[in-house]
Amino acid sequence: MHESMPELLYRADMMICTCYEAWKKSYHENKKLLFLPIGRKLFPYRNRKGHTFVTNAGYGGVHDRRQVSKVTHAFKELEDPKARLICRSQTKHWPENLAEDDRITYITKDYPEPKDIYKNGDISILPLAYGGYERGILESMLSGMPCLTTDRDPMNLYQFDKDFLIEPKKSWTLNSSWVHNTTYHEASVEAIKERMEWLLRIDTSKYSRWARKQAEAQTWESSIDYKGLWLETLCSVLS
Repeated sequence: MHESMPELLYRADMMICTCYEAWKKSYHENKKLLFLPIGRKLFPYRNRKGHTFVTNAGYGGVHDRRQVSKVTHAFKELEDPKARLICRSQTKHWPENLAEDDRITYITKDYPEPKDIYKNGDISILPLAYGGYERGILESMLSGMPCLTTDRDPMNLYQFDKDFLIEPKKSWTLNSSWVHNTTYHEASVEAIKERMEWLLRIDTSKYSRWARKQAEAQTWESSIDYKGLWLETLCSVLS
């Protein structure tokens, strides 16, 4: 996957790409590339009109990949008493030192359907430190939630609206027992807070429709022949 680049790229039999833009960017005539779009029907659209933030910790992540602790601390510094943040996780293993604030709701639940994760809230906050096959950005956008994420590859291949991208505070190469040869992009609490303050003032409904439109281009049902390219790649690997 994306986080295994660049050294392992040349040892792998096939690379799984994050989206069509990643597929084009990684294309090499001697390398087999597979990209897996998402299904539009899996994530029903609902036009969002409020300003409740949602951040998804997934199963906890490795090295606080979704930087949930920074999101909660940035939110705590917001002065708006009506601001709300929902933190979701499918596990009880949260990052340490999460902010305590009556405006923050922490939910631990394993959802039987992926779409259930995105039922509540209006704006997705996912300042990812790195991404392998990270579909949370597209999933939330397909559900109608504008998504704030990191201005680095591959996150900015999903979300390319500059208003919803955060410049990392610093970046470095990460090597551990779980993740090899990836670049870790650390966001600052100040940058997340600044974007959150702006997000509290936007016309969410307008950006909700735009988020859906962006994400639809990466689904099986888009105008791109994803199924044909997927089957062609898979057959070439198996033959």
